[in-house]
Amino acid sequence: MQSLIKSCALPLAILSLTACGGGGGGSKPAPSPTPSSMAASSVAASSVAPSSTPASSAAQSSSAASAGAIESTQAAASYTGFTVAKIDNCGAGITPAANTFKLFADYDGGVQNQSLSSLKFSGWNHSNNENKGRAEWAKLNVSNHATYDFATSAKVNDSCNGVDTINMVLVKKIADWDFQHSNGFEKNITADGIEFGDIENVIIDLKINSAKTFLPSIDSLKSTYASHVSGDAIDEIESGKVNIGMVIYDGKTEPVLDAKRIIQLDQSVLADQWIRLTIPMKDLQFCSNTSYHCTPKTLADLSNKVIAGIQFVGETKTGAVLRSKITDANWKSATPPEAFKEMDISIKKIEFQLK
Repeated sequence: MQSLIKSCALPLAILSLTACGGGGGGSKPAPSPTPSSMAASSVAASSVAPSSTPASSAAQSSSAASAGAIESTQAAASYTGFTVAKIDNCGAGITPAANTFKLFADYDGGVQNQSLSSLKFSGWNHSNNENKGRAEWAKLNVSNHATYDFATSAKVNDSCNGVDTINMVLVKKIADWDFQHSNGFEKNITADGIEFGDIENVIIDLKINSAKTFLPSIDSLKSTYASHVSGDAIDEIESGKVNIGMVIYDGKTEPVLDAKRIIQLDQSVLADQWIRLTIPMKDLQFCSNTSYHCTPKTLADLSNKVIAGIQFVGETKTGAVLRSKITDANWKSATPPEAFKEMDISIKKIEFQLK
């Protein structure tokens, strides 16, 4: 599988057609249905500090469910292009909300450890496929590169009342654009006939897991790459935070039409707790893509186009890598060392809120 996003000299992630680079079944008991609330590198990589707000434990979630509490969200905080709301009583008493299209979710009474391939999810991991012989993978934080695979099944998550979650450590290169999206995953929804203009919001419930999240500090990046780029170049592309690239696309034949956003989350505030992202469709970046070049479009241009799929990858702040700041001659004469962002996330829900 190949990434649909590639960032070269352009400031934002650009759609590409070439690589940039569970267990058994069963059902969890169903409380009374209640609608869901809507709302090792040369660079020193430091483990993310957990948030001051503790994650809900399985015991707390189960207790809440048995006491009749239901999942809800706190007041949402606004960011550029999306909002973030903390989730209380995660996974308790959840049922599908009205007028939504489910891409992935585990509602009350749902089958556990769902087969992701049967749900038309797929993924890739360049550090553990035919490209695994490349030298840069030795600088990943975990030597067993299967750690970065996309699992074929969802997994019951004790931090959210036993709901199924998609779990992956997303990896993004910082220096080179070859295989820059070292891994990722996507879902094919062509047969469902959803059009870009049908969507009001994209809803994603996720948790950043601090124990396996490793982000190089800005100071360490400036030290490592001091002989290659300026400190300002580092500041321009990276901020030392969790970045997730989301692309909704109409196919894989150029020109590819897509809607995208790089979601930036501050792990020092949000790690180890469940949060809900609400991403308005109208606020995404719309493109027609050919050979890594984005011709800007509007939602109106894509409105009646059928969506083929949605993809998620790890990202830098802007989607760019340092190679975009270095001439080809200088890159070939003194190739910089590689550094990686590793962002461990669990996702319990991906939905489209329809108009």
